[in-house]
Amino acid sequence: MYQISFVYQNKSIQVNGGILAAACTKAGFPLDLVCGGKGTCGKCSVTIESNGQKRNELACKFEITEDLSVYLDNSQFLDQASLLTKHLAPQNISLNPALSKRYFKPSEMPPETYDKHLLNASIPLLQKFSEIINVSDNRGFTVVYHQDQIIDFQCDDTTDYLYGGAIDIGTTSVVLYVYDLQTGKLIQTESALNKQITFGADVIARILSCQEQDNALAELNRCINETINNLLEKCYLNHPYLRDHLFQLILCGNSTMQHLFFKLNPIALGVFPFSNITQNHVLTNNLNCGLNLPDFSVIEFLPLLGGFVGADTTAVLLTLPQDEKKYLMIDLGTNGEIAVGNTRQFYTASTACGPALEGANIECGMRASEGAIEKITLVDDAISIQTIGNTDPIGLCGSAIVDAIAVLRSAGIIDETGYLLTPDEYRIKQPESQLVNQLALLETDDVVFYFSNGKVPVYISQKDIRQIQLAKSSIYSGCITLLKECVLTLDDIDELVLAGAFGNFIDIDNALSIGLLPPMPTEKIISIGNGAGHGVQLCLLNHHENLRTRSIQAHTKQVKLADSPDFMEAYIMNMNFN
Repeated sequence: MYQISFVYQNKSIQVNGGILAAACTKAGFPLDLVCGGKGTCGKCSVTIESNGQKRNELACKFEITEDLSVYLDNSQFLDQASLLTKHLAPQNISLNPALSKRYFKPSEMPPETYDKHLLNASIPLLQKFSEIINVSDNRGFTVVYHQDQIIDFQCDDTTDYLYGGAIDIGTTSVVLYVYDLQTGKLIQTESALNKQITFGADVIARILSCQEQDNALAELNRCINETINNLLEKCYLNHPYLRDHLFQLILCGNSTMQHLFFKLNPIALGVFPFSNITQNHVLTNNLNCGLNLPDFSVIEFLPLLGGFVGADTTAVLLTLPQDEKKYLMIDLGTNGEIAVGNTRQFYTASTACGPALEGANIECGMRASEGAIEKITLVDDAISIQTIGNTDPIGLCGSAIVDAIAVLRSAGIIDETGYLLTPDEYRIKQPESQLVNQLALLETDDVVFYFSNGKVPVYISQKDIRQIQLAKSSIYSGCITLLKECVLTLDDIDELVLAGAFGNFIDIDNALSIGLLPPMPTEKIISIGNGAGHGVQLCLLNHHENLRTRSIQAHTKQVKLADSPDFMEAYIMNMNFN
């Protein structure tokens, strides 16, 4: 056994060996393994000490063979990220949940009526019912219904307690909304980073893990269950009665998240023709899921729309008005989903923009946590930055990366091809500008622009700019291709709807200026925050809204951009900046 001491966290654990990243996770400090533990991103570099000597090692590759001290800054592990729970709260929604309760006195359900009431009840339910009615002090019992189907029994009268939860499982974060279904009141909202991040920042990395590692599927399933259970426990801490009375959980998420939640092997999703095990609405109970809920709680996952167009997109589309307007919806998260149309007919597509827009695959990129630069502006030849928590900067989050490109492009430091000028080149072009002092040519011949050169240097490099070019062209070209498929132009679109964490925080003008979004008047662009979270709450509060997700699925056509010559041509043509 080896002793691993986390110096700054004042915590020690013992391990038998293995990878340092696994020890960090065991200690409660999971690292941001953007590359899925392949040792290529460098995000998990940590300072360790053994035999009095300090050095830096990649935690995802370092094998533990001796006692170690680990100097892990709080910003390096995953519990520090700021998560998006903002959404347009359900308004003017008629409360009509699928869940209900009814109390029966012993005389109201005599033995000769059992067959009628228990029609189609499962054996475990029948067993529980037989125990309840035979207790010596039977004062009656409460029947829990999902629609008209009995799902559970409780002793005595518990009809005052009826609760449900809605969950948006994102690749990066998970958000839980808990409601009192008697009143429609939101009781508590909790969010956390998806613990699957230790397998990689994007869905492709997690699918590859299932292909390459025998136990990866079980571990990824355990990670999402643990994430959800932790959120539930936080709610139970404030509202202990929830534990026995939360009988419904409706979930949405992308296709990979659906597979991993139900422990369905997603390998087929990662290879042509990119097929899901099932795209339909999934309805089961907690006996098959193992969450910290009553055994017979109903677990529902909303229907998927296509290979990589998941139930999160279904939930977002549910929030759009049921009118004749034409909408272009872009969900900017770890993955990019696009939809065009209205409830009569939607065309959807998924575009592999990668995690760069959320700070991954960027040299100084990071999640939106304390110390991340979140806003960059250029005023009178001077760069101004704003950090989360107003602390010293330690990296760039996604919104700042868009700002950085836009600002440096407007200053002429980045040209239209994405080339980052050297200090000498910029000095010749702008001899009076002081910004040249923030440009540097490194010994490796790499050019960088520093936004902060203090204790923790924060900069953007040529390689970073190329990553953003790939991502922004993917989104923009996906929109143009989808519009062409619908025989529409941008002029035909009434509203461009931005959904998702990243879309909520970006500067719209900067996103337009670098070509991340197609050129539209800003008055036509609205941001709805966590649209998926909004939609899944609608499904919980009103069963008819839940049923409408099936109609959306039936009236949606998926366009596979990878098969489209138009997309490939647009992808190349839109790589440059405006």
